[in-house]
Amino acid sequence: MDEPTNGKSSLRLVTPFKQSHRTKRPLSPKTEKQRRHRIKRRREFLTELWRICVSTSIAGSLGIVLLQNGWAPINSSQINVIGSPKLKGESIVQASGLKFPMPLLAINPKRLKTKLLRELPVKAVSIRRHLFPPLLEIELKERKPIAFAQKNSPKGKLAGMIDKEGYWMPIRVARQAQQPEKALYVEGWIESHRPWVSKILKNRNNLGSSLIKIVISPNGEISLQTKRFQMIHLGSNTEQLDNQMKALDHLSSQLPLDFFNQVDTTIDLRDPTKPEVQIPTRTK
Repeated sequence: MDEPTNGKSSLRLVTPFKQSHRTKRPLSPKTEKQRRHRIKRRREFLTELWRICVSTSIAGSLGIVLLQNGWAPINSSQINVIGSPKLKGESIVQASGLKFPMPLLAINPKRLKTKLLRELPVKAVSIRRHLFPPLLEIELKERKPIAFAQKNSPKGKLAGMIDKEGYWMPIRVARQAQQPEKALYVEGWIESHRPWVSKILKNRNNLGSSLIKIVISPNGEISLQTKRFQMIHLGSNTEQLDNQMKALDHLSSQLPLDFFNQVDTTIDLRDPTKPEVQIPTRTK
């Protein structure tokens, strides 16, 4: 209320001063969409950043634990052998040449695989290192010896064994595997004839009688000895091998018993279409 200076007074209402407010304009649909998109992106960024921080923290902690396990020494009891009932951790340690206990991460899987393939009767090796818990897992695919064998070398005759695929195993290696069930021999084994030796071994039950020996001469000719025939000459033409085995099976069922197991009797099957049975004449 105002009061005049001349002594007279009169009352009048004083209205408060009103400030004018600027009315907000509603955002356009496009601008509102952009605003919401920015907020969404900001939230996604923060969420992803949180995930990265958590993952990094877990991975770092786990990495420290795994590294500690990896460099902790292991012994033969922490070697798990799969696929071989006879070869155990002790055999692996002996064949590997490694000195246990030793850190798991110090083991070179490639070198160990090469060593085991050379020293053990196996045809395949798979090696896996497990850090938690510390464990060396070795999966083996064994070679099973089915025949005793002998081959010539610059140092003389070497003894060994072969599996059904005809692969050679030194005797010190083959002895670690399951031994052949029957006495079967391969004399004069050579690498070039391995496929043909394998074919004969796989078909040994289709020869008319039990196979006893495969003989490979220095010039590559193959001969057989079976339960019924002392010597069967097959020659060196390995393309005839299938027909020769069929002819031998047929002869075993057709020839009289007098022809069987004669010490000096030989059968020539170099030409399977014209087999020759040779019995030396004996003077009285």
